[in-house]
Amino acid sequence: MIQDVLSGIRRGTTTDALAMSLGLQRSTLMAMIEFLVDERYLEVVRVACACSPSCSGCMCAPDADAGSDCSRIYTLTAKGERFIAQKD
Repeated sequence: MIQDVLSGIRRGTTTDALAMSLGLQRSTLMAMIEFLVDERYLEVVRVACACSPSCSGCMCAPDADAGSDCSRIYTLTAKGERFIAQKD
C-alpha cells in the first residue's frame, strides 16, 4: 500500500483520485501521507490556499488540518525514491 501511495504521488495523482483508486477514504489516505512526511518518504514542496496567496497568517496555514482550504503539493524524497526502486 505504501508503494502505491508513493507511486501515485510521484505520478502527480490528486489525493482524491488516489484515494478512490486505492479504495480508501480521503482521511485515511491523508493520514498515510502525513505519516510518510513524518518518516521523510515525502515532503511538502508547496502550500497554497483559497484565502491568501502566501498562506501566512490565515486559517489555511501549513499547520492547518487536512479539512482546510489549503492545498499541499507533495514530492518524494530520496528515501521515498529508494523505497520505490527497491520494490520495482
